[in-house]
Amino acid sequence: MSLQTWQKNALRIIAFLLVLLMLVLAVGHYLMPQSNRYLEGYTAGGILGEDFDTIDVLVLGDSNAAQGIAPMKWYDEHGITGYTYAAGWLSMYNIYYRLQQIYEEQSPKVVVLCTAPAYTKKSSESYMQSALGDIADELLPLLRFHDNWKYLRPDNLFTEKDYSWRDINKGYSPITDVAARPNTDYMYDTGASESIPFLVKFYMQRILQLCDDHDSEVLLVTVPAAVGWNLARHNGIAAFAEENDVPYLDFNMADSNPGIDWTTDSADGGTHLNWLGAQKVTEALGDYLLAHYDLTDHRGQPGYETWDSDAQSYRDLLPEINQRVQENAGLV
Repeated sequence: MSLQTWQKNALRIIAFLLVLLMLVLAVGHYLMPQSNRYLEGYTAGGILGEDFDTIDVLVLGDSNAAQGIAPMKWYDEHGITGYTYAAGWLSMYNIYYRLQQIYEEQSPKVVVLCTAPAYTKKSSESYMQSALGDIADELLPLLRFHDNWKYLRPDNLFTEKDYSWRDINKGYSPITDVAARPNTDYMYDTGASESIPFLVKFYMQRILQLCDDHDSEVLLVTVPAAVGWNLARHNGIAAFAEENDVPYLDFNMADSNPGIDWTTDSADGGTHLNWLGAQKVTEALGDYLLAHYDLTDHRGQPGYETWDSDAQSYRDLLPEINQRVQENAGLV
């Protein structure tokens, strides 16, 4: 039986769309950076250079996490292998799809989901615009990496990509700038609770399910931020945590605050932490992890030689970083 005209036209349209999709995916692949060093803002992409199944604690978040949680401190002091996969403006939509990719190479025992992205969006966008844009970027690499066309040259167009670079700070960005915040009364009680936007909440629950599917325990954490956080947002996350039976640590709250001093511990007047603040948060979070999860001391173990090597490089940098931030804070 011959096909009718409308059926032939439908087949042509379907064939055209399939070819177009294949072209879009192929171009997206070629636009991906040549090195994982430049795959993300900050150094999140370094996770792709880590040996398979060596990361026990995975931190996911935005710039607050990237500047606030320093996993190599855990390894240096306790042998805990951790990585902070975080970048500026990373949303819960981004985090869900990136976590899917990370699970292809890593099997973290604990996933620390930082909560700032639950309320983060660019001021020029609605929550729906932010969602559609971020989800499209994740599903279509051409959109995510479209600006990289300017770096393509005949000599690198077909060069195999090298994603072996490792970050000795394991995703953390040490910032030694110091800019004080004079007014630190930002967690005052108004009795309000800021609800998590519906689609954000849906993706947070998808993240929890993805972690459960891979036998990872989840811990919600809020990194101290005098700008961008408040008690209403804390209440919104606390309600989500209770609803989903997930533990929650908010280091902005008085009973969990690790001693943040906003006159010395911020890089930009309260929006992000500097090195001093990050050391306090990292130590407090590390203590919690040690107390509540079964984590192995991997120092000196076979298969963790690169971690031991990176730990030595990390220790070599500590005196210079400490000296610089102490000077900027006026403590020496």
